[in-house]
Amino acid sequence: MSPTTSASSGDTPTPPAAPRASRFSRAAHGARRWLFLIHRWLGVALALLMALWTLSGFVMMYVSYPETSAAERVAGLDPLELSGCCEDLSPPGVARVESATVEMVRGEPTLRWIGEESGGLIGLTSGSTPFIDEREAGEIARTHMRNAFGVEPPVQVEPVDVDQWTLQLRRYAPLYKASFADGRGTVLYVSGASGEVVQDTHRSERFWNWLGAVPHWLYFTPLRQDGALWSEVVIYASLLGTFLTVTGLYIGMITWRRGKRWSPFRGIALWHHWTGLVFGLATLTWVFSGFASMQPWGWLESEGPGAELRALAGRQLEGRDVAALYQALAAHPQPDAVSAEVVVQGGTPFAILVGRAGSRRRASLPDLAPAPLSEVDLAALARSAKPDTSIASQGLIATGDAYHYDHHSTPAVLPAYRAIYSDSEETRLYLDPHTGELVNFVDAGSRGFRWWHLSLHRLDLPGLRERPLWDIVTLTLLAGVASLCLIGVWLGVRRLRRTLLGAKGVF
Repeated sequence: MSPTTSASSGDTPTPPAAPRASRFSRAAHGARRWLFLIHRWLGVALALLMALWTLSGFVMMYVSYPETSAAERVAGLDPLELSGCCEDLSPPGVARVESATVEMVRGEPTLRWIGEESGGLIGLTSGSTPFIDEREAGEIARTHMRNAFGVEPPVQVEPVDVDQWTLQLRRYAPLYKASFADGRGTVLYVSGASGEVVQDTHRSERFWNWLGAVPHWLYFTPLRQDGALWSEVVIYASLLGTFLTVTGLYIGMITWRRGKRWSPFRGIALWHHWTGLVFGLATLTWVFSGFASMQPWGWLESEGPGAELRALAGRQLEGRDVAALYQALAAHPQPDAVSAEVVVQGGTPFAILVGRAGSRRRASLPDLAPAPLSEVDLAALARSAKPDTSIASQGLIATGDAYHYDHHSTPAVLPAYRAIYSDSEETRLYLDPHTGELVNFVDAGSRGFRWWHLSLHRLDLPGLRERPLWDIVTLTLLAGVASLCLIGVWLGVRRLRRTLLGAKGVF
């Protein structure tokens, strides 16, 4: 927001008398005048939104949007028990399978698979597709609570189409909401299609998100349900906010030390001028990186690791690989595993066994013997991912680097096997050394996203990510930017009030 308002209040500096100006200087003066007006009225329109973004940022530093991580999900599963099943069971009747996992669903070992055009559930004991309604969803939710938290409080289950916490989960429909009468106010969302707990929230998390992620992302249900509209609103609001900040910085600099005083403004406008000069660059950094987060019009979009994943596999996962997984689990019980997935690496199928604590290990098929990877194995996988591209450097890393690192509540897989390629995009692959799975991928698009959004918006900068330094720097900058935006809100309210009351000399 511009600190300029009416001259009678001391908000707008009165230019000194000057000799008759040239045509160019008159045009420049007119352009500056219009710049002041555009900044002022754009500030009136956006001041409250900018302040909302800033204040909600304080909350988002410590409370993120509800999300069920892979570790949280498997913590609620029963141990695998496949004794007495699977002998006469046929694999999914499709030629190509994208993924296949075996887990316990309602006490029965169940195969969850996804093909190129379809997917589904198969009960490995009954051979039929489990039907999940409100009662079954309640059982799944109670099992999760018992395993993950050691409690099984009363629960109320109801179908839900979409609500504030499932806006990105419609692919799991139908959804069932299981509300527990526990001290945390836990709510679990169960997919009727996959039998998974796909979202978990609790009372405190929901409360703080109404002050944090929901207003920060404009994540209000009526707007977010229309993904295209929501995207356009966020893109253009942040783009206008960037323009507002740039014009404010320009005005602040050309009016600094103009005349005999350090600032020509007075009162609250003087505070807006000073906070703009001190914290304007931080404001620009955050609003522009918020714009970048939307990857507008394809900017900063990554091509993704599709080609590399296919090369790492060596061939497509097939129905016989899926059958080998559940038959191996039946013949060789794994009581410490709660989930098992079949993957193909270098043309050979392997089982990835997951423990309740989230640990992952690779096992051979069909005997499920441990199949750890050596550095030679990992190097071979890295070469196979991009066989026509030389590798500039590769090896195990024990600590994070500029592209693969912990971000506070989001841990990275470490140690990791990193391969940096000599292609034009300087592609990087990060492999889990225990399983050989790809855990991170960096190309030109994702590299740009990392620096234009993550480094600027979250201050994910080397040397600054560690706490408490990150908290001190971020809180200080946020406090300054919040002051700038809140002063702008007050200036905007005052300007609107004067305009609506028909004050003279508004311009």
